[in-house]
Amino acid sequence: MFNINIYSMKKILFAAPLLSLFFVACDPIVDEIGMDSNITAEELTSGFTISAKSTGNNNLTFITSPNRYIKVYDASSDECIAMGTLPTYQAVPPARTLNLYVVTMNWDGTTTKSGTKSIDVSEFTDLPEIFNNIFGDGNGGFTTNTWVWDDTADDGVWGNGGYLENTGPGWWVVQIDGIDEQANDKSLPNDGKDGWMKMSLTGVEMSRGDKGSVKVNEDVVKAGWDIGTMNFSGTFPLLGIQPNAGGNQYEYHILKADGEHLRLCAPEPGAGDWGTAWFWNFKKQ
Repeated sequence: MFNINIYSMKKILFAAPLLSLFFVACDPIVDEIGMDSNITAEELTSGFTISAKSTGNNNLTFITSPNRYIKVYDASSDECIAMGTLPTYQAVPPARTLNLYVVTMNWDGTTTKSGTKSIDVSEFTDLPEIFNNIFGDGNGGFTTNTWVWDDTADDGVWGNGGYLENTGPGWWVVQIDGIDEQANDKSLPNDGKDGWMKMSLTGVEMSRGDKGSVKVNEDVVKAGWDIGTMNFSGTFPLLGIQPNAGGNQYEYHILKADGEHLRLCAPEPGAGDWGTAWFWNFKKQ
């Protein structure tokens, strides 16, 4: 006759549902799970290492010893950025120090969080094509590109149109010969016809004299309309303002980036399909 320990059976029944969480997406409210016995925070921290493809490279692999299923979090936001038994992550510009920690689930259902570890990211490789088209030198490397108003664009250089529908100024269109007047009216005289912006992976410099940084990703709001998002910090692009709503504009949809042309769009607050949006047409100098 088999002698079944009721406590052991309950433990097995309890553990089985936890295993179903093993492959769920990153979510701070979902518990992590490990394959071994309980681990302390000190042990997890000691065994947690971050490996870069090369010194300063943005392609990272997260390792625990002994190997465990982990979730990796950005300590600055507590956002889960990777998960698995040997998870990887590709950091995108700008260059910065990443502060990271991992969390794992123990066999008894408790979780353990490691201490924070840091790594400096200053070299970017294997990035999506959109980065090459905005920051690339045309030869597989990265450089500082100077962008100016696209005086070759058929639909002008600046203006408004239908959000999520137009791909450039479609209602009120400002051609290159009229941009000086607009820049002066908006108290941005250096953003006119001769305005420029120097953009690189590490920063942005404007013809008006201020500097900042820019982040690019492939997040889209409408498939087939935009190809990514551009966020400025510390500065904004030429005439990067909201003429009707007021204030500077820092976040943009990227409508085109082919290495020679850059088209941006920003909706007015609350705009929906065919609502009012503003458009910027630039070209590489």
